[in-house]
Amino acid sequence: MSAARNRQTFHMIHVAGFFFAANMALAAYVSSSFLVPLVGARAIGIVYAAAALAALLLINSMPQAIATLGAQRVTALLVVGSYGSLLTLYGSGTPALSVLAFIIYYALGISVMYCFDVYLEELSVNERTGRIRGFYLTVTNTAWLLSPYLAGVLAAYSINLVYLLAAVAVSPAVLIALPGLSRAPDIRVPARQQGGRAFSVPRALMTLVRGRKSRYKNIYNALVLDLMLNIFYATTVVFIPLYLLALGFGWAQLGLIFTVMLTPFVLFQYGLGRLADRYTGEQEFMVAGILIMAASAFLMWWSVSQNLYVWMGILFLSRIGACFLEVMKESYLFKHLDSGDTAIIALSRNAMPLSYVLAPAAASMLLITLPLPALFLILGAVLLMGLPFALSLTDTR
Repeated sequence: MSAARNRQTFHMIHVAGFFFAANMALAAYVSSSFLVPLVGARAIGIVYAAAALAALLLINSMPQAIATLGAQRVTALLVVGSYGSLLTLYGSGTPALSVLAFIIYYALGISVMYCFDVYLEELSVNERTGRIRGFYLTVTNTAWLLSPYLAGVLAAYSINLVYLLAAVAVSPAVLIALPGLSRAPDIRVPARQQGGRAFSVPRALMTLVRGRKSRYKNIYNALVLDLMLNIFYATTVVFIPLYLLALGFGWAQLGLIFTVMLTPFVLFQYGLGRLADRYTGEQEFMVAGILIMAASAFLMWWSVSQNLYVWMGILFLSRIGACFLEVMKESYLFKHLDSGDTAIIALSRNAMPLSYVLAPAAASMLLITLPLPALFLILGAVLLMGLPFALSLTDTR
């Protein structure tokens, strides 16, 4: 791909990534409250698990789909489908159709972000991976920062309006970014070959597990940390809004809390990526991130405060740790991959839907006998189990 085409594709990926992240951010923190009246609080974990399983199936088909159809066509189909599912969530008055639309929307959204990863990896070189991933995460997380307050204001009137605004946010990706990507050379990267057979997602998983103590040790450990990070996200995204609403906070207050909570992703990630490339490597910040996230989870369990600023502080701290781990995990992982490793990239992107199978399903069982805050105590303990995996990585510097 020529330098000019590289720049065009790079810019279009960031435009599409921003607007698509905005739509996902708008819906993320209201979806559990949207689903509770439809299925009941105890069944909400089942709906999220079903959505996550659908996402796993779809992502696992992505390497072959991109090799066959090309990234342009696959991305366009997924984005348009996501747009349609949002309109269904906004307009449907039928519980069954709304739940089905949510499952489809969730699965398509994760798959779109996977396609953007494939494009971005095609443009990356190892010595700049931290900066490229850090800048992309800063762009997408800016959308996450701007969205929760708007979602909170709209949700105070009607949660359905949030899905309408999310559909509006997808529109620039459909109207601007996808046509821009269509003018760039398509990506039809075949899955990495091993032993004469396509390196599929299940085969990639088996290879990593078998090689976790040798050649693939670092990739395996990075993927375990990826899963733990996403378990943290899944638990907090689903249950923190429910807990804060139970404490007496309103949607407008939640929107403000979540906006402040997400600022570390915009403030720190690009700088951290540059720092990892030039000076420190990634390992130290991964360890620090895990410790900070675990400490914040214990504070979520301990606090019953109804003070807005106390929860702003706790959740802000939690996302400092998360942004450390996220950008360093991304930088580390993609320094060990290239665009031919579509199966391993897909395996990485399985972490998010898999976490939404594990965390809500486990939480639904635990909540039969435990109060909701106990989930955060257990979450902190699970996060500390990630320390051996971070400490055993071979650092890049």
